[in-house]
Amino acid sequence: MLIILLGPQGSGKTTQAILLKGRLEMLGYRVAVTESVHYTILLRVWHKLLVFLTRRRIRYRFRREGLVEEFVEPSLLARMFRVDFVVNLLSAVISSLKISLLSLLYPVVIEHEGFVYNQLAYLCFIYRKLFAMKFLIKSYQILLRLPPRKRFIIVLDVSNLKPSELYARYRRRGGLSEPWHYIRYQMVIYRVLASMEQRHALFDAGMNVIELSNDINTFILQNLK
Repeated sequence: MLIILLGPQGSGKTTQAILLKGRLEMLGYRVAVTESVHYTILLRVWHKLLVFLTRRRIRYRFRREGLVEEFVEPSLLARMFRVDFVVNLLSAVISSLKISLLSLLYPVVIEHEGFVYNQLAYLCFIYRKLFAMKFLIKSYQILLRLPPRKRFIIVLDVSNLKPSELYARYRRRGGLSEPWHYIRYQMVIYRVLASMEQRHALFDAGMNVIELSNDINTFILQNLK
């Protein structure tokens, strides 16, 4: 069984994953908590290679407190869409292999970084001005067939949080805050993807940590029966 936590940075995915692990272990389950985002390594190499070979790049400051970064032009990626599709598919397969290996050792695996759903949200954002969301999700739907069939999707919704509240969470953990427009875009994608799954639930990330943990635990146990 795979439990996937979806939500922007600062929504409490890691905290809830640790709490859920403890609760399930008290009931006798053997649980592994992991993050399966190895695709970022492959994608970064691919993008840096494109920038190096073509000298075509855009410069931007994605994180408000961060440095100016360089990224390959999305229009160039669009013209190489088939190659980019293969690279993203390979990177997702690498992530899935890690989950599959852990599943051989643990009956329950909790993935707290969004797994391939995070990757799809990233792709939709990068290509948002070039392709329709429906086209991208349909094109990359093969990614959604990679996770185990028995999976639970838990979305931590930050829609009721003010930007200042979420940014305060970033500062407490020593991280750099993502822009609010990207966070809102992520939430739209996550709701769409979760609605396509049989076992999914949406929770308010602004709830008290323990109350939120209780609700998530109840949802998981009800579906385990």
